Amino acid sequence: MRTRMLPVALAAAALLLTGCGGSGPGSGSADQERPGPGPTGTSPTGPPPTSTPSTSTPEAEAPSAGAERRADGARLLYRAGGGRSAQNPAFAPDGRSLLLTEFSGGYNKGDAALGILPLDGGAPRTVLADPDRAAVNLPGTSWNAAADAFAFATDRESGHDEIWLMRPGGAPERVTRHADGSGYSEPSFSPDGEWIVFQQSWEPEHAAAQGDAAEQDSLWKVRRSGGAPVLLVDGRGTGTDNRQPNWSPTGDRIVFQRRGAGREDWSLWTVDADGGRPRQVTGAPGEHTDPSWSPDGRFLVFSSTLGELPHAQVFVLEAAGGTPVRVTGDDGAYDGAPSWSPDGRWIAFESAPGGESAPAALWRIPAPRLAAASRR
Repeated sequence: MRTRMLPVALAAAALLLTGCGGSGPGSGSADQERPGPGPTGTSPTGPPPTSTPSTSTPEAEAPSAGAERRADGARLLYRAGGGRSAQNPAFAPDGRSLLLTEFSGGYNKGDAALGILPLDGGAPRTVLADPDRAAVNLPGTSWNAAADAFAFATDRESGHDEIWLMRPGGAPERVTRHADGSGYSEPSFSPDGEWIVFQQSWEPEHAAAQGDAAEQDSLWKVRRSGGAPVLLVDGRGTGTDNRQPNWSPTGDRIVFQRRGAGREDWSLWTVDADGGRPRQVTGAPGEHTDPSWSPDGRFLVFSSTLGELPHAQVFVLEAAGGTPVRVTGDDGAYDGAPSWSPDGRWIAFESAPGGESAPAALWRIPAPRLAAASRR
């Protein structure tokens, strides 16, 4: 699972039911293929679920994706060549393309460029690439319709990551400016496009001076137009490490991953958009990371080693908590960084065969159709 400090540092029960998606436009080629039933309460430690999309209409995807399908129903969207790693898929607001990060030297290694992958076929179009720099987006809500822009982190004008945004076809616009040696990364938009939430991390060259604070990341928000950031979750003050925040579609909550100082396990938490009422969502042992939301805000999608899996897989969970439902089923690969399509029908994710030491490719799988196990 993705628990990097900073990419630039190189470092239940589910029942049958109704779909949990929104009513937005279809996602390009997704309109040409109907997803079959998703997992329906498969035990995390049991056999992987099987999805069987209809093949009545061929699906147009990136050239290499047409014939490659996994046993769990996932289909390849894009695999980079030359040892490059395709990561962090985030759907465009209209669902017809994906924003992605492509690392030049393998998983989270080397410089990194931003690209946009059309889902009706073709290779990604590079939109930002700086030599010896890393521009990295977060899966989930990093591309916002109201702002008509996507947010990302890069050190293109400084020795540490700052938050930037970019309008499709436009030039990069810097949002934050700070000089304390920390890095600002993993940004995502509020639904109205007015705010960006992000994490503050200490890069390795500065970590020694920070002591335990080097693994006590904090969460902040800043206006899209810039200005002074507002602290939401104080890592040092709470003795916790907090990362990868994603804003809910309803705008009232932010989901993130947290662990206590010196601990290996990560859990999922939510916090109010003003920093109040932090609440733990997952309690089972494991590394639960990469959380983002379903388009209606009822569910979370994330990656996890729940059940002592050898590599993280993609799971779905009610946002209020409950029993996670496993979505991907390839125990020989790491599956993570998931994003839900705006129409609720698909989940895109990165996958690396054998674990995160291998370059990742981008895949998608039909989203499970879930209902609440109980009425709260």
